[in-house]
Formats: sequence, structure tokens, C-alpha cells
Amino acid sequence: MVWIFTLVAAALASEALLRLPLMDSVRRVIATSRKSGKVLASKRISDHWKEKVLLNYALTIGKGSILFFILLCAALLPVALLGLVFPGGLAAWTEALLRPSVMAVLCVASMAYIWLRLKVARV
Repeated sequence: MVWIFTLVAAALASEALLRLPLMDSVRRVIATSRKSGKVLASKRISDHWKEKVLLNYALTIGKGSILFFILLCAALLPVALLGLVFPGGLAAWTEALLRPSVMAVLCVASMAYIWLRLKVARV
């Protein structure tokens, strides 16, 4: 029974990861980080302007990091919600998820699902 729930959890989490704009959030944070690095390295920009610009960059990076965390939690929410219907409840589901064999199957099943979804289904 645990394995059926594990495979369903892998499919649900993988689908959520594919549909949520996680990578857009990561790309935005990376681009802003690169811009801030260029500003810091520039000899043409005064320290006064660097302070102003870097504050805005820091806020953008902070917002992007928080958004990424929220999106990641949203992607993993279906896995947690399966605990509501799991025999034994949420505590038993959490205990099952923490077993190394279940973690390994969850990871492998998620990677296989994403590969199949992207390569075979092309949806």
C-alpha cells in the first residue's frame, strides 16, 4: 500500500513541479545576482549609486527567494495531503516517507515521470 501512495505522490509532485514557474523564479534571481555582481565590480559606478542599486537588487533577490520557497512548498503540498487518506493518517505517512527505501523510490519515480512527461508525452 505504501508503494502505491509513493508512486501517486511522485506523479503529483512531479506534475506540480512541471506546471509551477519554479525555474522562472530561479532564473530571475540568478540574473539579478549577476547584475549585482557586475555593479559591484564596476569602477565606473560610484559607491553612492552602488548602495542605492544594490538595495533594489537585494530586495528583488529576497522576493525571488521567498517566492521560490512558496512555490516549492506548493509543489510538495500534494505529497503531504496524501497523508490525509493514508492508512494510519498523516503521522504514519510521514514516517513512511522518511524511510530511505521510500525516498529512493520517490526520487526514481519522480525522475521517470518527468522524463516520460517531457520526452514521450510532450505535453
